[in-house]
Order: sequence, then C-alpha cells, then structure tokens
Amino acid sequence: MKVKHRAFLFPHFQFPKLPWKGFLAGCFLLFFFLGILAANWVGQEKLLAYGMLNQYYVGQLAYTQLESGAYFLFLCKRRMRIFGMTMLFVYTRFGIFVLPGVIGWHAFSLGYLFVNALVCMKFQGMLLVLLSVFPQIIFYAAAYFGLGRILFGEKTELSMPTGMRRYWKNPRLFLLVSALLCMIFGIWLEGYVNPVLLRKYISRIM
Repeated sequence: MKVKHRAFLFPHFQFPKLPWKGFLAGCFLLFFFLGILAANWVGQEKLLAYGMLNQYYVGQLAYTQLESGAYFLFLCKRRMRIFGMTMLFVYTRFGIFVLPGVIGWHAFSLGYLFVNALVCMKFQGMLLVLLSVFPQIIFYAAAYFGLGRILFGEKTELSMPTGMRRYWKNPRLFLLVSALLCMIFGIWLEGYVNPVLLRKYISRIM
C-alpha cells in the first residue's frame, strides 16, 4: 500500500504527445484576454475612482523612500510561497492543473492592469505597467518554463549540457535547481533594480 500511495504522489509519467509549450502559452493568452474583459466589465468610472494606477498615488511613488532589503524579504515570502507550492505540485498528478493556473492568474492580473493603466494614464500608463514587470519577468518566465519542462517535457528534452553531466546525474533535479535560481535572481531584480527604474520613469512623466 505504501508503494502505491507514493506512486500516486510522485508518479513517473510524462505527456510526450502534449504540445506543452503551446499549451502554457495558450493559457497565458487566454487568461490575459480574460483580465482585459474583466477590467472592461468593471467600467471606466470605477477604474478611474478605485483603480490601482490613480495618477495621484502613482506620483507619490517618485518620492517614496523604499528599504530595499526589507522589500526583498517581503517579495521572497510572497513569490517563493507560490513558486514553492507550484514546484512541489509539478511532481504530482495535480501539476497539470496547478502550473497553468498559476501562470493564468499572473496573466489575468497583467491584462487587468493594462486596461487600468490605459484608462487612468493612457499610453504612459501602459509603459508604466511594462516597466513594472521588467526585467524580472524574464527570469520568472524562465523559472516557470523550467517547471513546465519538468512536468510535460519528453526524455529527449531533459538532457543537460555536456559539462554538467559529471555533476548532475538527474536532469529533473538540474532543471529544478536552475528554475529556483532564476526565481531568486528575478526576485532580487524586482527588489533592487525595478524600483529604481520605476522611480526614474515616474519622476519624468509626472
């Protein structure tokens, strides 16, 4: 019974016929579009009154003093909680639901923010939203791409660089550690680099 229970939690199965890259990209685009629809359903008046990108509050960011170390720890708790949960689920049967769900939620939020920015601050607001996720989004995407490769990837896709094979015998462990490092570096960029870029941009447009 113990062997069967363990096999259920950590099954060694793959989805070789599933175009997982297109599937995850499709989930992102679908939920991004749903976020746009949700923002339009809320309406322009409510977005202007209660939107997160009100010009007054955005302008205050240019003069806000941010403790980078405390902000980095705050982001670690928020980002790693979700990423850690997703990281565990990709080794179970529920990963096929959890990973697209997490990606979808981020895409939904981004789509909603784009409409909010367009209503409140026009084109400058859209640039602000793009800048708010740069450059950390590159490493966040790489981290979740690594989890997707663990969950859906074929055996041929799980090969490691030649120089790494002598140190890493398990390609899934190599991908897992790589994804974790990408996530940590992305959090560092969000905590230390992104606020500087945002403050410079906001002080220029306000």
